[in-house]
Amino acid sequence: MGRKLLIFDVGNSRLKAALYDDDRLIARVSISGVQDATQVVNVLESRFAPRGTPDRCLVASVVRGADEMIYKAVQTVWAIAPQVVDTEMDLGIDVAVSRPDHVGIDRLLQASEAFRVCAGSVVVAAFGSALTVDLVTADGVFRGGTIAPGLGMGLRALHDETSLLPHVALQLPDSAVGTDTTSCIRAGIVYGAAGAVERLFSELVPDGRATLVLTGGDAELIAPFVKFPHRVEPDLVMRALVSLDRRI
Repeated sequence: MGRKLLIFDVGNSRLKAALYDDDRLIARVSISGVQDATQVVNVLESRFAPRGTPDRCLVASVVRGADEMIYKAVQTVWAIAPQVVDTEMDLGIDVAVSRPDHVGIDRLLQASEAFRVCAGSVVVAAFGSALTVDLVTADGVFRGGTIAPGLGMGLRALHDETSLLPHVALQLPDSAVGTDTTSCIRAGIVYGAAGAVERLFSELVPDGRATLVLTGGDAELIAPFVKFPHRVEPDLVMRALVSLDRRI
């Protein structure tokens, strides 16, 4: 058995955890609705503890207070101290914004891993709770980007902020031209997000000399609607944590 790494990617919608033995994935879980450390302890004891004690634990979180919850859970099961990832670590890219610590660590990790995988300038469009589009230049400098509502958030907002529009599940639209309220909403959300990514790519990289990378939970769904050349790279945050562990 090699060196075991336990990683957590805590987003606004889901908590993902994985255990690696060297570079080999040996256990993984993705759960929603986590409220307290007891739930995390139960998952760790049932899915991870039988695999042995981790040598190291890294946590990337964009949820206030989640890192403390993870710390408590991991300490309960193994008495090891998780390390929370921040901008003081070697993320593999330079962060050229005024307040690096105010950039979501998920955005920076996604950008770092996309840059490593593509070995050149990248625009990373991440389809999660929010839709973020970020630029890393060919020399490995994170320049920033944009934040907009994600697909699910957009659907909920249309229902919550209007009197008559229904709650619509995220599904593929049949056409860009909706013929009833539901199909109009689906077309607007999906085609609108795809078009936004294309426009932002053109704005961030006017000469087009970058790789467009799609990631996040809704990337596979949206990919067929993005007309620009692109590649889908799932789980960039978790893959970035494995890469980070090699550097620190």
